[in-house]
Amino acid sequence: MSAFWPSDDPQALGRAAVVEHLARYRLGVIESFRQLPVFTEQSPNTIRKILRMLQRQSLIASRWLHHSLQYWHLTEWGAGQCQLPTGRSGPLSEAAKLRAYAILRFCCLSDRPRQRLNSDELRAHFPELHRPGMPPGYYFDPHGTGRMGLMRVDAGLHGRWDRVVQSVRDDLREHLLHLGFRRLILAGRFEFTVITVLPHKAERIRESVARMPEVHRTSIQVVAIPELLPLIASVFGKEVFTA
Repeated sequence: MSAFWPSDDPQALGRAAVVEHLARYRLGVIESFRQLPVFTEQSPNTIRKILRMLQRQSLIASRWLHHSLQYWHLTEWGAGQCQLPTGRSGPLSEAAKLRAYAILRFCCLSDRPRQRLNSDELRAHFPELHRPGMPPGYYFDPHGTGRMGLMRVDAGLHGRWDRVVQSVRDDLREHLLHLGFRRLILAGRFEFTVITVLPHKAERIRESVARMPEVHRTSIQVVAIPELLPLIASVFGKEVFTA
């Protein structure tokens, strides 16, 4: 990655920002690239030019997220340059696209930007929290006093909110058993987020979560992202709830 960071080359800085963005979120779209600080005053055409440069270098490739939206991902070669496992590269399966795009929208394309935390950041900045086998959905919300959170993606359109609520309950209990997380939770510095598709289902989950005896211990939010709807048909009509 260091080869992409000459301090006096704006295009190289842009290439590095794109590669790091894809390493963090598995996929990126033009709208999410435009949120990167290096591109705040750049046009979409400038961003597309940098994407074409990276594609010519075989570091990234593009596919269709759905019928009208293109996404970019790291190639195996690009992942190697980031020192990432090859499993973090290549085109995504339909279910993986849905999960990755949900996380991308929640973290980068909402009115309150957050940053997804990778395992190296957890190990370096939160050593008292890091442990083998941690779920991959942790994030940091820099607003206010700053909070960590864990996001889960519910991709089903109908029913099964009981399954979602049980997963939230399990997450809360598991984190309360860990001293570091328990301290954050009791200090109001940790939250749990369920990302779902439709507002009416989000409300039903929210109502069920509110009846949980444990809910007074922490912040649990349910976020509806209707922009996920075009992807749902590609997941074979199944109910999907993922880490």
